[in-house]
Amino acid sequence: MNEYKNFSSYFDTIMDFLDYNKWINFTKENIKEGSTILDLACGSGIFLVNMNLYGYPTDGLDLSSQMIDLCRDKTFINHIICDLSVQDMTTFKTDKKYDNITCYFDSINHLNDISDVKRMWDNVYDHLNDNGLFLFDVFSYDRFLDADNTDITEEFDDFTYNWKMNVELPNTLHHDITIKGIDNFEEHYDEHFYDYKELISDPRFELVKIVGDFKKRLTKKSERILIVLRKK
Repeated sequence: MNEYKNFSSYFDTIMDFLDYNKWINFTKENIKEGSTILDLACGSGIFLVNMNLYGYPTDGLDLSSQMIDLCRDKTFINHIICDLSVQDMTTFKTDKKYDNITCYFDSINHLNDISDVKRMWDNVYDHLNDNGLFLFDVFSYDRFLDADNTDITEEFDDFTYNWKMNVELPNTLHHDITIKGIDNFEEHYDEHFYDYKELISDPRFELVKIVGDFKKRLTKKSERILIVLRKK
């Protein structure tokens, strides 16, 4: 699994194009008002902070200690009290159970293989209340293939980044990130395509909803697949 290190301090600036409201609204539409959430791979905490501010008590965990530090800064600024921890989402343990667990922004695609995915599913099941919901997204196979030979360069006031992506069949998407500025470094990580049909086949869960690109239904052209499962 990938652990952002030096890249963490640049993450919010580079990923500013993301419309977090899409994930926030999708979540609010599908869970009970005021219900509790555990956000897996919470990153720098933008989603987590917003859900807390909307009245949904939300805790978070992430593999990267640097990301958790950024998240903790945001909760402090916004006077939010919640539990944050540096943990692997395939092995995490808490003393709480939750009404909902979320895992967004391709985070499942960062898992190394299907055995890691199954270990994560076990932990999700164990940490959900009865009839609790698991909300997550993955990228589609077409989006996986379309990412091949992507090469993005962007300049900011104090740094420039180059982001390259290459597909290695059958299921690996390799990322190479170069930052030049006050700091100069490279970071490399992989994502992996997983068939959503395999992800929803666990008999311990029932499918509540599946949509593509935050729309009402999944189509062949959908790039992001969003799924809601309920613990049986």
